[in-house]
Amino acid sequence: MASIIKKIKGGKPYYYIAVSQRVNGKPRIVHQTYLGSVDSILAKLQRKSNPVPLEARVLDLGLPGALWQAAQDAGVCHALDATWAPPRQGPALSHFLLLAAFHRICAPGPKTQVADWYGRTVLRSLWGFAPSCFSSQAFWDRFDSIQVAPVAPAGESAAPDDLLAAQDHLLQAFHARELVSQRVLAYDTTNFHTWIASDNERNTLAQRGHNKQKRADLRQVGLSYALDATHGLSLMHHVYPGNVSDSHELPEAVERIAGRLDRAGIPRATVTLTMDKGSAALDNTLTLDRSGLGWVAALPWNQAPAELRQRPLPEIPALEQSGVQAVAERFVVHGAERLCVLQYSASYAAEQVRSVSTGLSKAVAKCGNSDCFVRSGPHCAWHTADPFFTQVRWHTGMRSGTPTPILLSRQPLRHRC
Repeated sequence: MASIIKKIKGGKPYYYIAVSQRVNGKPRIVHQTYLGSVDSILAKLQRKSNPVPLEARVLDLGLPGALWQAAQDAGVCHALDATWAPPRQGPALSHFLLLAAFHRICAPGPKTQVADWYGRTVLRSLWGFAPSCFSSQAFWDRFDSIQVAPVAPAGESAAPDDLLAAQDHLLQAFHARELVSQRVLAYDTTNFHTWIASDNERNTLAQRGHNKQKRADLRQVGLSYALDATHGLSLMHHVYPGNVSDSHELPEAVERIAGRLDRAGIPRATVTLTMDKGSAALDNTLTLDRSGLGWVAALPWNQAPAELRQRPLPEIPALEQSGVQAVAERFVVHGAERLCVLQYSASYAAEQVRSVSTGLSKAVAKCGNSDCFVRSGPHCAWHTADPFFTQVRWHTGMRSGTPTPILLSRQPLRHRC
């Protein structure tokens, strides 16, 4: 609320425009603009000209404003407020969640920098909250109020979970605004390494596993999610322990997706789930068949039908797209006849050859540079205590006694087999 206030300085009155709000239940002035004395205000009105500005504030308008508008248009604000009721005064939990996301997009950094960044954006004018409302401690307190249900034992019903309820409200909002288009969902998994100490037993999510950022020395958490294939909106996500593989996560993810579609009134048969080969397994195929969802999944080469794997490249029809060939036929895969599509891309094949060549070059370089001829086989006397041969077996894959001759080099050593 804005008002004009008078201040006495040096025995003379001066006037200001003050904007007041309640902070922690008490009225406080959060912003004020100097107008001047009575004579100076009268002179400005008589001149009928704009005064020369004495200072200027630069606000970040474009991206924060566009993100706030997109959140309103998609119904995100209403969905979050339906999950966590806004307080009578001060920012709601939805403001904290959105501000955390906006800050991550616009200026990634710790929560200690959010309040300062917020004060330099148009969000302060749009929301009307003082930057002090978004301190690091305020984020901690509000996020700590989110109720997350622990994993329920078998046979017991799960406790209420705020995050699951929020995802349900978001999907209903997206569906009401026709943002879930063509009913194609892209499913994928990833993981993120953390800096949580190895001896911290209180955290059960961060575990050792195959890290996609090559940080196997750190504990990680896994994330599965399903996106609308057209608009890219997240319709479901699940955070799970970092030692759970992609194939073991899929059954729970399918159950979550199917339940969320049911609660949103979207028939399962109208939705097609797409995924990569990381989740390919016989049990997962049966789970997908029982779910009633349509699905398209990549298949590892060793699980593909032999007829397709042995198909000569000249017999695969070429498509209109340059360098791409594909064929679609029905074969028995995982116990049932399914439509299988084999695709060959010349550009992708060239990229694979380049990647293999680079990896081979690095492996040879790590073996050193000499003129040592090493041969694996039943009559090869490996010097297992020598770290050089340990590196050779690791980088060349000669760990199972496969008779593979390889020309290596390391000048100081001379080994004969």
